Amino acid sequence: MESTINEDFIRFDEAADLCDVVLQRVRCRLSQSCHFTRHWREIKCDYCEGILTLRGSVPSFYLKQVLQSILKDVPGVRRVDNRVDVVSAAGLSSVRQL
Repeated sequence: MESTINEDFIRFDEAADLCDVVLQRVRCRLSQSCHFTRHWREIKCDYCEGILTLRGSVPSFYLKQVLQSILKDVPGVRRVDNRVDVVSAAGLSSVRQL
């Protein structure tokens, strides 16, 4: 019974380590992208079981697509769930009103 508990802890630790590594790679890639020098800190990233979820806002649909394309091939990321909103300085927004 103890070995099962220890194996569960090991699996959990490995998953947590993988999550940290993937998120570090994502932040590094964002900070090095010329498109996101001003916006990368506004993007919130969550990672779970191969899915990278992005939240935040960018000023154009083009940047939303660029964001997804530069992160889709980060090692460990199988899918990008891009929930980033487009909010322009002119007040136009992709944010859905309920």
